[in-house]
Amino acid sequence: MSSGSAVPAVPAALVAQLGLKRARDLAPAPARGDAGAGIPARHSLPVTTDISRLLPSGALAAQAAISAGAVGALGLLWRLLAGPTTAGAWCAVVGLRRLYPLAAAAAGADLDRIALVDAAGPRIADAANALADGLAALVVPSAAFTPAQTRRLASKARRAGTALIWWETRPVVGVDARLSVTRVRWEGLRPNEDRRYGHGALRSCELDVAAAWRTGRGARESVWPYGGRPEASNVVELRRRR
Repeated sequence: MSSGSAVPAVPAALVAQLGLKRARDLAPAPARGDAGAGIPARHSLPVTTDISRLLPSGALAAQAAISAGAVGALGLLWRLLAGPTTAGAWCAVVGLRRLYPLAAAAAGADLDRIALVDAAGPRIADAANALADGLAALVVPSAAFTPAQTRRLASKARRAGTALIWWETRPVVGVDARLSVTRVRWEGLRPNEDRRYGHGALRSCELDVAAAWRTGRGARESVWPYGGRPEASNVVELRRRR
């Protein structure tokens, strides 16, 4: 497939069958320039510079996993999808709840290129298998799959050239990189003696992320999903959006 090929469209039948919707339909993203003709699904996907240092090839390829239990994991997921979606690739998130599309926009993801599939139980595996050969990247919760289903989905995605991202609450074998948030720092909150939480305006968020690679090596990087670095600030002002 050449670099000028169109990004695969999500089949219309799947939209009705699986409850597929674009993330933009839930929370419109800030206006951005034309993404161009898109990138092919069967190639490594570009990522932002901070994420590239956490992946063994510097791009999103076959399989990756995000440790879902840590605070900040969702911000890391949206930052991981920022590169592919702004390059024009279609991605889907299947069977995850409380996704907060405004957070995706703040992390730099293009909501026009993210499809959300509201599935539960065995329908998660059904939806993932239906989408595995039609998208550039697919995010699924590992706990929804048996070991056999995990192997089948990974094999299908590999044949199709679809990058598979496991939202990992149950360990998955064979991923190229496992990303874990080890520390989160928010800027802008001030102590408040009389309340449980501080007060102020959140300006940015820094995630310390550790990557363990299948090769046995790894990397560590600071990721700023919601701004903080002047040259890469992309914070969404939520009050204006209301």
